[in-house]
Amino acid sequence: MIKQRPNTAAGTRAESEGEGATGAPATPHDASPRKAAARSEKRRHTRRRFLKGMGALTLVAVGVPAHARYVEPNLIDVSEHTVYLPGLPQNSDGLRIVQLTDLHRGPVTPDDTIRQAVAAAAELKPDLFVLTGDYVKYDLADATPLADLLRPLAGKARLGLFGCLGNHDYADWTGNTMARALSDRAGVTMLRNESRLIEPGLFLAGIEDEVRGRPDIAKALTGAPADQEGATVVLAHNPRSVFSCDTRPLLMLSGHTHGGQIRIPGLAPRVPPDMKGFPLVDGWGRFDKAWLFVNRGVGMTGFPYRLGCRPEVSVITLRRGDGPPVRHGDLAEKAFRKAQKIASDARRLIG
Repeated sequence: MIKQRPNTAAGTRAESEGEGATGAPATPHDASPRKAAARSEKRRHTRRRFLKGMGALTLVAVGVPAHARYVEPNLIDVSEHTVYLPGLPQNSDGLRIVQLTDLHRGPVTPDDTIRQAVAAAAELKPDLFVLTGDYVKYDLADATPLADLLRPLAGKARLGLFGCLGNHDYADWTGNTMARALSDRAGVTMLRNESRLIEPGLFLAGIEDEVRGRPDIAKALTGAPADQEGATVVLAHNPRSVFSCDTRPLLMLSGHTHGGQIRIPGLAPRVPPDMKGFPLVDGWGRFDKAWLFVNRGVGMTGFPYRLGCRPEVSVITLRRGDGPPVRHGDLAEKAFRKAQKIASDARRLIG
């Protein structure tokens, strides 16, 4: 009689399906302990990432406003520029002008910010100081304190201290209160639709504000050269004033825009309503024959914040010739690098 052998394969399958490696019955949870541990670690990692992200957002939410409120308004940018004027007399080649604008003394701009800007300007020891308007926020009670803040500039430039008025300076509808305070207490020569021959062949003109004043560029430029037989620098608070004199080869210095005051990448800068559509917020622009420079200003309006738009003191060197203006490196950064080099040289000598 033939004996049948047992089906060992079937038996083995039954064992593998019904029993574990030790012979005990298998359970679903015993099959993947590593996967459970991995899932737990992933949850912990996700939680850590979430907490780090929330921490970063909190830091940005607190840190950026604090920087814009307390730090950047006091980071005075002393910007250095060279501009070429074909009719500039040889004796004026290399003349240095320091410009301050939009000081806005009042509840939004701290006096310390204005003092820092004035001190930075005085240290530059230029040939000429110019002020291009908006000395207060609106209250003319601030005119006298503002004039006192400017007194360190009096007598510090060989060609003097000149200015024009901005739209915030006409709270009395005439501008006379502001002009008188600056003249009497700070020695500012206000140019109100008029010009001065400050050196042979070099005219300095100033016009009333485009928005609240009565600008008369023809009157202001009376006697100034219309061609390249001399050079003219015009002070005008509002950059739009350039359209009234862009057929002349002159230099206009303006303010008004604050450079946008709050500059966020990807968003349009904040500018006054009358500047909507104007192609320049700060820096240099060419308009027909005229060069325009828009200074970012010192003070603030609306909100006591500056972000991505440091307050500016500009020093502009006039050169005889043709070519586009040049902005040089930040003077403060150059001074810092020089100090670092001196310290490094000293350490080398000591060592």
